[in-house]
Amino acid sequence: MAGRYHQDQGGDGGASMEVVSTPNQELALTNCAYVSPADLRRFPNGLALVADAWVFTLRDHNAVASGRIALNAIQRRQAKVSAGDSVTVSSFVPPDDFKLALLTLDLDYAKARANRNDELDAVVLAQQLRKRFLNQVMTSGQRVPFEFYGTNYVFTVNQALLEGQESSTPLDRGFLSSDTYIIFEAAPNSGIKVINQKEAASSKLFKHKEFNLEKLGIGGLSAEFTDIFRRAFASRVFPPHVVSKLGIKHVKGILLYGPPGTGKTLMARQIGKLLNGKDPKIVNGPEVLSKFVGETEKNVRDLFADAENEQRTRGDQSDLHVIIFDEIDAICKSRGSTRDGTGVHDSIVNQLLTKIDGVEALNNVLLIGMTNRKDLLDEALLRPGRLEVHIEINLPDENGRLQILQIHTNKMKENSFLSPDINLQELGTLRQGSRESLATQNQIPSSPM
Repeated sequence: MAGRYHQDQGGDGGASMEVVSTPNQELALTNCAYVSPADLRRFPNGLALVADAWVFTLRDHNAVASGRIALNAIQRRQAKVSAGDSVTVSSFVPPDDFKLALLTLDLDYAKARANRNDELDAVVLAQQLRKRFLNQVMTSGQRVPFEFYGTNYVFTVNQALLEGQESSTPLDRGFLSSDTYIIFEAAPNSGIKVINQKEAASSKLFKHKEFNLEKLGIGGLSAEFTDIFRRAFASRVFPPHVVSKLGIKHVKGILLYGPPGTGKTLMARQIGKLLNGKDPKIVNGPEVLSKFVGETEKNVRDLFADAENEQRTRGDQSDLHVIIFDEIDAICKSRGSTRDGTGVHDSIVNQLLTKIDGVEALNNVLLIGMTNRKDLLDEALLRPGRLEVHIEINLPDENGRLQILQIHTNKMKENSFLSPDINLQELGTLRQGSRESLATQNQIPSSPM
């Protein structure tokens, strides 16, 4: 008996087809969907968009009747259909430049394995997957079964980045090509250990995939945080192999500037906490200064010593070292502007410039400087390759003031100390005249006079 097959009314050539199981287990491990020879001719490039979400390569099989589409168990689960249900199937036309540059896969067993510990060679596994799934479309979130050395596994696509793409989105997809760089990940308790993976995944740079700024105690700075992550960390989510292949240079320095009390120090401190790896070094500019000749320059060199040693021993595998300079204008004034007769300030600037972007420049350091007086800083420190990303942390707008009020009254609400007739939305629209009242970002608001 033939399956159901009819064109969607007013659609783009999509059709409703009856779902059946894949004819055999061997075909289930190909990640392809199977249709009858007659139906395959309806899809010129052999690619089908199923359930408006997943793109599968189509192949024909005589065991599949016309009007039916055979999906394996994992494909049916992701399409949220069962055998006998109808599913929308339409032809998928890929755009230009659809090859994947980077694919991050999470590995697991197809069936739970107790007391099993397998070592998977990343190089061999990548070769096998490229061979079996070459030119298939991989979509973020997709689960794919495969067999490797007699054991059935499943990989989940955690990240799928197209060539030239800086960051991923939930619907990212592309062709797996022979040049796609594959990163394998496995949970510590999965029983799977990946060996011989030459480059670790820099996508583990952050401790969390999503950030709740309100829980971090930061209000009114979401746009600034987005700007920092986009400009300073976009390149660092790529593995070193891809970075070198694309010729990308990491941002080495960020300057946060703006009026006093607007949250610059808090923002820099929270950035350090969000990152995996080494704890950030927080330095107050005046603390670096010393009355002894050459001691100040040595203090600056010591800040970079750990990063130098790790880059020397681990190379591109080194963790990111974050150095936070508060009140950086205290030690990096324009050279020649300080007339103390010693030239110490000029030497400090020279030493810092050499460490950030000198002959032996470090690639595993991110320097975050903060100042209220950007105009005092030496121009050479602000050029590309040094503190090149400048983010102004200004006074909060109306929405930002509301977020700040919500943060500082959260404990009051929890403990019923905040009167129910308090309207934070209305308070957020108020502006007081003095600069001190305006610049209360991330500080407890003073009582009204």
